[in-house]
Amino acid sequence: MVSSPTVWRRWLAHELTRLRKEAALERGEVAEKLRCSTQKVGHIETAFVPPKVRDLEEILLPLYGVTEDRRPYYVQAAKDARRKGWWESYESEALPEWFSLFVGLEQGASQIRTYEAQLIPGLLQTREYAKAVARRGTAERGQEQIEQHVEVRMSRQEALFRKDAPLRLWAVLDEAALLRVMGDREVMREQLVHLLTVTETPKVTIQVIPFEHGAHAGLMGRFQLLDFPWTGDPGIAYIEHRAGALYLEEPGEIEAHTVAFEHLCALALSPDDSATMIESIAKEYS
Repeated sequence: MVSSPTVWRRWLAHELTRLRKEAALERGEVAEKLRCSTQKVGHIETAFVPPKVRDLEEILLPLYGVTEDRRPYYVQAAKDARRKGWWESYESEALPEWFSLFVGLEQGASQIRTYEAQLIPGLLQTREYAKAVARRGTAERGQEQIEQHVEVRMSRQEALFRKDAPLRLWAVLDEAALLRVMGDREVMREQLVHLLTVTETPKVTIQVIPFEHGAHAGLMGRFQLLDFPWTGDPGIAYIEHRAGALYLEEPGEIEAHTVAFEHLCALALSPDDSATMIESIAKEYS
């Protein structure tokens, strides 16, 4: 079962939008019943804020014709959506608001497909590798902020090993991510050995695109595709930049990145051959 309040807000927003449309109601009509602005209804339906439990139970669910046996599920979702995620306890210097949103989505995702050109993905980084990346970043963090940043990254990785529905991760890496030295050679050796260890996890797949394979669909930069555990949720394409991130949800945007990822998988080495390549490069760092 999903434990992320961010993803519960997302599910509830999708469901309430669907129910309103099936009931042939406009946002303005719902706003009249709630005695609020149309904008507030829009905020609920875009997961900006969750609905109040009382409004959901006494007004929205009856208004939308939800049967009584289904109502407790929606009410519980609204309560879960209002909880605080573990990541929300960190200061903005360690976890900016735009990235806090991503962590919330990541922690509730059922699957993430990611392409990285220059770095090992955060969910697969060792502590020392993550420190080296944080020290060389453009955020100009102090030592305490670096430690908090790394701690968040290590905590995020628990999603891969949780007992209840562990996150499925499929990562495609450019060979450059294996060769770009972060920290020193020992840090890199440890990092690549860690990749080999993690690939033994049933729900983690890693593929590598060698330099010799030439041009490919990832030359425009890294991206991630997040899938969620409910039928009908189209997912999100996520692109990070220096000052924030883009959360792409239009069908055409998601399809474009899905097709790109499929091409990357087809061009990359197989998971077994990728592991052999990673092992070979790890030995060179010894």
